[in-house]
Amino acid sequence: MKAGITVVGNTNLDIIVADTSELPAPGTETVVPTISIRLGGSAGNLAVRCAGLELTTQLVSRVGDDSSLLILEAELDRPRLESHLLRTAGTASGMTVAVEAPGRDRAFLSSLGPMSAMCPSDITEQMLDSSFLALAGYFLLPGMQGPALTELFRRAKAAGAKTVLDTGWPPQGWTKETRAEVLLTMDEVDLFLPNDDELHGLAGHTDTERAARELAVSTDTLVVVKMGARGAGVATALGEWFERSAAPVQVVDSTGAGDGFNAAFLVALDRGADTAHALAAAVEYATKMVSTVPEERDHVVLGAIPAAIVVS
Repeated sequence: MKAGITVVGNTNLDIIVADTSELPAPGTETVVPTISIRLGGSAGNLAVRCAGLELTTQLVSRVGDDSSLLILEAELDRPRLESHLLRTAGTASGMTVAVEAPGRDRAFLSSLGPMSAMCPSDITEQMLDSSFLALAGYFLLPGMQGPALTELFRRAKAAGAKTVLDTGWPPQGWTKETRAEVLLTMDEVDLFLPNDDELHGLAGHTDTERAARELAVSTDTLVVVKMGARGAGVATALGEWFERSAAPVQVVDSTGAGDGFNAAFLVALDRGADTAHALAAAVEYATKMVSTVPEERDHVVLGAIPAAIVVS
């Protein structure tokens, strides 16, 4: 069966340290309210949310053969989700430690493991048989960067898929070389899904709307920008800008909300919504996610798309 979306990229376990504003000094210990383990990685989270919103989904990631794989496989055993976990024998899977606290941005420590060896040849023609081909976690996949991404996206387009890119934040920062590399790939990207900090880094300034418009017009790419509590915006290749505010809510947990937004936006498009209403649906969905404890997020649904806004 043709998949609605194939997601390529980083899937790993996340170790979440909650309500911790700073790490303890060397040689000391701090007791924190909770430490939890859950499915992580931009690609893994995106695939789970797409499948949970009833979009047929394939996930392709490189993993090791350590004990964490048992948890990954259990977490990915979901309806409408076909997982291709490509094992590299004798290695440990990648893993991320996320430190969270109210009023500050999350911080991450990540190991790549076999993700660093992922390359375009890992993606078969059958995996490309989708409406969307999304690559998530670009900067954690050195073998999929630059010309390798261009190669994969060209193959995807030839197979009839729309190409989707979520880069994440570069560990080396937005250097001149990093910006040039990402911009060179944009000719093959149909939908770009940064958050506003990532867009500012790529553009070299902090005017979100201007940066999105400039990038969309110059590359013929739909630029969809996540702006946290302020909502989100979309810039089109025609220079249009649509913005949607987020309703004020009590934030319970923001980890994975951006991946949920991406999933909702793509699912809404797949269901026939136009760009502006896909944006509205995605903001509403992500807002529900951040105000819902992770254990209950599978019950968060995408709002109905009225017939009046569905396009043929």
